[in-house]
Amino acid sequence: MISNVLTLRFIPVNLTDVSILENVKDFIMSRLNVVVKFSKEITLGELLKFYDERRDQLDAVKLLLYLEKKILVNPLLRVLVFIDSDAYAYDLNFIFGIAKPYWGGIVFLRRLDPSFYGYAYNEKLFTARLIKESVHELGHSLGLAHCRNRRCVMSFSNNIFEVDNKSPNFCRNCEIILERMHPGLIRILA
Repeated sequence: MISNVLTLRFIPVNLTDVSILENVKDFIMSRLNVVVKFSKEITLGELLKFYDERRDQLDAVKLLLYLEKKILVNPLLRVLVFIDSDAYAYDLNFIFGIAKPYWGGIVFLRRLDPSFYGYAYNEKLFTARLIKESVHELGHSLGLAHCRNRRCVMSFSNNIFEVDNKSPNFCRNCEIILERMHPGLIRILA
């Protein structure tokens, strides 16, 4: 067991229903020895600086750099920001999330919602996708790279079908890496 527990700060921005994040919190806390706290440190107005009107998306790279300076972390603190928006990074047309090792990450909810693709809203599917992308970005913030195991939550998702087809869990190899980097963090080993 670790003597110092990692704190994960959830920061929702522009979410109409923050309660869905309770499912994410419960899932993460069932797998990892972390404490999750909610806070409101970012306003919708702050995001406008990073909005690309031509693309109708947020510039995730610039936003991440801004948030990294605004929200300070320490070795026992990570941040997950949840934004109901679409975003892009570098030469990618869209991304589901972005992270910075040893800081935290941002999860963009817009493309995780089935209604984005013309389907009826499905809370169960939306929640499953949100959990996977949250764990994925958290994994990056803890030092994990993308995994070649397509079922591992750390595999890169190029489209929503790849998100749907991967597990919400770390593969055994990623668990071992995490346990070496952060002894006692893993609550359940595969």
